Amino acid sequence: KKPLISGLNDYVIDVAKMLANKRGDAALITSAAGGVAGILSDTDITRRVVAKHLDPSSTGVSSVMTPNPTCVSMSDSAMDALATMVENRFRHLPVVDDSGAVVGLLDIGKCLDDAITKLERAQEKSSSAAEDAVKQMANVQGAGN
Repeated sequence: KKPLISGLNDYVIDVAKMLANKRGDAALITSAAGGVAGILSDTDITRRVVAKHLDPSSTGVSSVMTPNPTCVSMSDSAMDALATMVENRFRHLPVVDDSGAVVGLLDIGKCLDDAITKLERAQEKSSSAAEDAVKQMANVQGAGN
């Protein structure tokens, strides 16, 4: 899914409305040059704006975002990205191309769901392969009698 992107000079209310309209839970904040300047999540808005009674219409994203987030490259493995998220307790991890341009935003829930699905498929294949091997051995042994 395409990342939700907002500018460094936008207000929190604009990002909150975008997140609500797109059913997102985080937006990447880009600099004028197009690089990743920060990330603003629904949790950031709750803890850094709402809980502190700040006006989202006059609070700039740059004052409440997480600046300079860790990013992964498109060439990094999915397991490396997932390990980075787990080790650092990140829910979101920006993905950039070789020139540093934003190409995606990983979500830990989606990553874990994908990882579990792959593990389940691998387990099904190995179970099926083991059953086939047992059947083949039984046939070979049965044929030799």
